Amino acid sequence: MWNRLSKYPPVQKLVTQYDHLPRRDQQALMLLAVAVTLAIVYFAIWRPAVEYRRDADVERKNAAELVNWMQANQARIQQLAQSRNPDRSSTSTLSDSRALMSTVTRSAGEAGLTLQRFEPSGERAIRVWMEKVPFNQVAAWLEKLTTDYGIQVDQAALDRGDDPGIVSVRLTLQI
Repeated sequence: MWNRLSKYPPVQKLVTQYDHLPRRDQQALMLLAVAVTLAIVYFAIWRPAVEYRRDADVERKNAAELVNWMQANQARIQQLAQSRNPDRSSTSTLSDSRALMSTVTRSAGEAGLTLQRFEPSGERAIRVWMEKVPFNQVAAWLEKLTTDYGIQVDQAALDRGDDPGIVSVRLTLQI
């Protein structure tokens, strides 16, 4: 490889200049080249690898602590989950898209939201469109649908409006 590289005129020029340097300058240049190479290896390879490993160890320890905490508090977590969202089959009395549509439109009105358009999407889903509505009201309404009726968001697309906190929403809700 050095034979091919040494045939290029810029490389030949550098070698000639190096050969014409005094012996001490050649030694200093070689020492500088070794120092630069070591600095590149240290700062570009060694240090990032060590930092990555240290960060990975910290993340692993944090994850292990979280798992231990979750295992120690498993009964309490399950109790809170049950009390917050009791068996969905008992809260959801919705059986088809008509009942779903009725519940969604009624609850949207109660939440102060106006549905621009809605249509069934299969047996157990409905598509809903709203334009220029407050994001906070939409989020609260979706939370109510989930906790009170067991209605889940299957797909959601929210587009930011011109005013802060105002969005246009396209949702697919399912039971």
